[in-house]
Amino acid sequence: MAVSKNKAAPKAKAAPKAEVDKCAECCAKIVSLEKEVSELKSQLAGLLDGIDAASKLKAELEEAKSKLGAEVSELKEKAKSWKEKADTNKDGKLDFEEIYKYIKRRMSSRKP
Repeated sequence: MAVSKNKAAPKAKAAPKAEVDKCAECCAKIVSLEKEVSELKSQLAGLLDGIDAASKLKAELEEAKSKLGAEVSELKEKAKSWKEKADTNKDGKLDFEEIYKYIKRRMSSRKP
């Protein structure tokens, strides 16, 4: 029986060392995973900031687009008015002579 006790003792001593190795391995994996999670969080924060900036830019562009659309409409109305004023024979078309006379009238009206 004494022999069997000696054989059991080395097995008992070997098991804790294996458990310690496994524990250290698991801790290293946990640290590695925590590092990866931290990196992913920082990347996600950067992406979210980029998305916020893009949405703000989109809103600004939509606002600028509506302002430009309003200005274009206004300019179209002015051009239509100028065309009607320049079209002296009321044929719906402007020729060089009509444009020249219109510009001359406009220029002379601005002089004091």
